[in-house]
Amino acid sequence: MSYKILALDMDGTTFKELDDIVIENMEPINKAIKKGIKVVFVTGRPVHTKLNKLDLFDFSNVGAIFAAFNGALIYDLKNKQVVDANPIDKESVLKAFELLKKSEEFKEIELWAYTVDDKLSYINMPIKESKILKNETYFFDYKPVVFSSNMPILDCHKILVMNASTKFVNELRNLGLEVSWTEGSMQGEVTKKGINKKYALEFLSKKFSVERTEILAMGDGANDLPMFEYAGLSIAPVNAHQEIKSKATIVSEYTNLEGAVAKAINKYILGE
Repeated sequence: MSYKILALDMDGTTFKELDDIVIENMEPINKAIKKGIKVVFVTGRPVHTKLNKLDLFDFSNVGAIFAAFNGALIYDLKNKQVVDANPIDKESVLKAFELLKKSEEFKEIELWAYTVDDKLSYINMPIKESKILKNETYFFDYKPVVFSSNMPILDCHKILVMNASTKFVNELRNLGLEVSWTEGSMQGEVTKKGINKKYALEFLSKKFSVERTEILAMGDGANDLPMFEYAGLSIAPVNAHQEIKSKATIVSEYTNLEGAVAKAINKYILGE
């Protein structure tokens, strides 16, 4: 099968978890780009963060796309412009933060909301009082703002939920929001209803006139499940969550750190 779109998750797949790229993956990715394959990072990450290391790849061609926030923001890397955006409306953002007051059980939950302003994020408590929020600060040079219902509120591309629980996730879903979360996971990702990595692949499929059977996707986490449902070939590294391995067409024998992405590109894209 000839694949025309290569959709790659970042953390835990192409990259180390919340860290730099797995070096072995760089050359195969650039070879695939040079071959004319549309290589697209479909990720929960934002576009504008130094940790993405996008300068390592030859994304100078027309049609170089980055699908951020699980598909909520689709960005043209060559022309440096948004081509599609589906943020959570500010009223729903307010309701999500207000949920924290609903139960004593939610007092340990931490929220980080990425607004439509690249330099503004909301958090529900000061970083110094949090247990997990500080990990997200490594992506940025700016300080997030502690959320208040009295401040002017912006739409948000995505809300990260840390120390998540089934009850809180269900409350978010009752608000009509999309929640990517696996039972027992400490972190979930919240987007506008219907906006997920499957949406991103559908968008790319239409934009480039590519059949879904011509899409190869790789990922390791709960937010990759919708993408795996759509792609013609889905590959999970062996370090992936068990649920996503059960949905993958192929489970690699290699972890992300062992270059599972590089090895899959060499075999299925480059034919090496």
